[in-house]
Amino acid sequence: MPADGPCIFTGKAAIYYGEGHFFDDKAGHVLLKNQPLAICDKTAGALKSLNRDDIFISISTYHYDGGGCC
Repeated sequence: MPADGPCIFTGKAAIYYGEGHFFDDKAGHVLLKNQPLAICDKTAGALKSLNRDDIFISISTYHYDGGGCC
């Protein structure tokens, strides 16, 4: 178990739409420009805490198709 708790996936996605080709949070998540990335709620919180205007975090959809995060 990670020290900061488990990853819980509720169907959130992050989309980076900044000026660069990608955004690297230096914590293991690389967001390619304009490409949605499935993220767990813990990662969503970490990305939101960066207070960036160029990262969109979707609401939870509670849908999982077997790919992506976790």
